[in-house]
Amino acid sequence: MIGTEPKPFEEVQDALGENERLVLVGCGGCAAVCHTGGEPEVAALGEKLAGIGKRVLAAVVPERTCYIHRTRESLDGIADALGEADVALVLGCGGAVQTVRQVTEERGLVMPVLAALNSMGHMDTLIPDGLWMERCSSCGNCMLNETGGICPVTLCAKGLVNGPCGGTRDDGTCEADPEKDCAWQLIYERLKALGQLDNLRRIRPPKRWGRMNRPRRIVRDPQPDPVAEPDR
Repeated sequence: MIGTEPKPFEEVQDALGENERLVLVGCGGCAAVCHTGGEPEVAALGEKLAGIGKRVLAAVVPERTCYIHRTRESLDGIADALGEADVALVLGCGGAVQTVRQVTEERGLVMPVLAALNSMGHMDTLIPDGLWMERCSSCGNCMLNETGGICPVTLCAKGLVNGPCGGTRDDGTCEADPEKDCAWQLIYERLKALGQLDNLRRIRPPKRWGRMNRPRRIVRDPQPDPVAEPDR
């Protein structure tokens, strides 16, 4: 899941400038889970924008805005409003913004497509009461099988892959961030419980950071979308 948080309203207002007529595009996926771009948040932002004299011509919340076919379908339903709008304001991650931008270009529309949210990265752990945590950096060369299912690349403040730096505090917290546990202390305790402490004796080669170069892609044979298949 891509974590998002709202931009300050003043920043959104500044980005809109003198543009008055707009459409709002939320996201029923990650942004809805984060309570930043679902239907309630889209409606609330629309009211706030109306309060400063903006005209929201239409608002949609695609199932997942990064799925371009879903976004095309949603924007099809507001085609007239989209054609009249000065700008599209997206309550989704950066990928959602760029997907909406691509769809407007496909329609021959030359209009700003703006972000109402800040993307905070890949949040892979959801905890009740509104806590989203990043525990995986998507490095492209996973070492969790060697570290007891705890990722030092993400959880270690220094991203060390061959054990702790020597700055672990007596209480097991990190010298760089005393509010966090030392990742390698956690790994040690986990491997000890699993009877796999010999894993700590292995010297791991430097990470192949090139696998994190962006933009990244995964290419596979396209599969039919079962939703798009005709009823049989």
